Amino acid sequence: MQSGDVLVWASRGGKTDELFPILDICHKKSVTVIGITERPESELAKESDIILPIRVTEETDKYNCQGTSSFVAVTAVFGALQAAVIEETGYQNEQFALIHPGGAVGKRLAEKR
Repeated sequence: MQSGDVLVWASRGGKTDELFPILDICHKKSVTVIGITERPESELAKESDIILPIRVTEETDKYNCQGTSSFVAVTAVFGALQAAVIEETGYQNEQFALIHPGGAVGKRLAEKR
């Protein structure tokens, strides 16, 4: 990690103690931290430069403790972030075809050339 990098960290509860040392490193290296969490009062939210809130009323497992529904919510946020980065950077299909030529999308893009 270095200055100018961005770390996106998702935690529904925002209290994952074993990962907090990474936040200290991010702050020391001037890395921007984007926190995705349901709890704006959480440690993750307090230590983040940007907070993207999610709201999940209940997980789908019978104990309401596994990241099932919250996984879907976080995935939607990551999809929106990906679309925003593509727009902001002007990323083009040709770039994708170059770095991922063996995948189905890369092959399809190469055929169009």
